[in-house]
Amino acid sequence: MTNTNSARPSVIWVVLACMLSFSCAHSGASTVGSGGAGSGAGDGGYTISDLDGDWVGVLYPNSNVLDPFNFYFSSADSGIVSEAADSKGNQWLAADSLLTSNIINSGRMMAEFDSMIEQNRLYLDGNMSTAMNELTGDYEYVNSYGIPVRGTFILARSTGNDYFADIDYSGFWSGGFGVGHNENMRQLTFVLDNDGSVISGSMTNRVTGHEIHHYSVGAGSFGIHLNTTTGRIDDFELKADDGSLATCDFLLLDHELTLVGGTGVDADVGEGTIEIIR
Repeated sequence: MTNTNSARPSVIWVVLACMLSFSCAHSGASTVGSGGAGSGAGDGGYTISDLDGDWVGVLYPNSNVLDPFNFYFSSADSGIVSEAADSKGNQWLAADSLLTSNIINSGRMMAEFDSMIEQNRLYLDGNMSTAMNELTGDYEYVNSYGIPVRGTFILARSTGNDYFADIDYSGFWSGGFGVGHNENMRQLTFVLDNDGSVISGSMTNRVTGHEIHHYSVGAGSFGIHLNTTTGRIDDFELKADDGSLATCDFLLLDHELTLVGGTGVDADVGEGTIEIIR
């Protein structure tokens, strides 16, 4: 993971001050948690280090036409965020984004992920549970067109390398590949083994029903490059029986093994958003 860019401390504190002023106006609390070892709710307050760790969960848009999607962020050293990503293909790294987080002593938490290379911002405003293992609240995502999408989120604290270990992918998965008009939408179906290996699968045109690709045993595995702390699958490749290759920079898996999502490129049909559900 890349360390936070130390050349921007003044900018970060300005953003934090704005976030805190907004949050305190709504929560009625005014004491900001300091760095150091987390004291937690049981000791009368939270500190910024209580946000240290990997947080994994799902964002739920308020819109009925938008589907939930996976998300995680990682922080350490008293709330310093190093990275964040969602299953819509958005990624925020310390090298190219402004990443901030904070928590006040009542447990009200705030986080912002703001790309410096494109208009792509995500804000979280919520609360930490008394057990300090869950974050819940509201989010606002502003896309490249400046359009805000709002909803709620639930994030759980990852327990480490065992959080996604020994998971069972076995079963039937279905979903889609592509973004845009109906003629560009593709239906994906897979039967997976318990380790995430493809047993069989297909990609079909949703309008015509024509099969574009068929996948047999050995086409690929969702478990090979899995980060068992965050549920992130890097460098995924899927080879069809006709030799066509689909690749993904990363996919995200939810802890309950119900959704795998990300973006990818298929050699024949081009770029698209991938989402399969069990």
